Amino acid sequence: MALFGPQWPLSQGEGDTFKVYTEPEDQIGFFLKNLLMTFKGENISDLDYGVGIRMYLFEQNLSQVRANLSLEISEQISTYLPYLTIDDISVSASALDVDNNSIYVKIVYTIPRNIIQAVFELQIDQDTTIGFY
Repeated sequence: MALFGPQWPLSQGEGDTFKVYTEPEDQIGFFLKNLLMTFKGENISDLDYGVGIRMYLFEQNLSQVRANLSLEISEQISTYLPYLTIDDISVSASALDVDNNSIYVKIVYTIPRNIIQAVFELQIDQDTTIGFY
């Protein structure tokens, strides 16, 4: 069984100090969520790290804004998660989502030499998505 990084929020593990991710999709999901949720300048060791997706919650619901967000996500993934091959990124926000300050992001990716294609989905809103938990 391959072991990866600690699960967030941190909690006591059975055979290790902390519970750890045991599946690459779970670990990559954490990395993607971290990358999307972190604002540029928030990570003091790398000020360019992060998409800062929450700032897009209050932008106008225009296709150009969603395209800019998709491009920013793609650029950040290619820089900070270069081992992923991005097959598709879709960003959507219905009129109801906009009224509720919510954005939906779907990232379809593969890991080179891994035949499994995985999907990462994240619904961002101001009430339920605080921190990494």
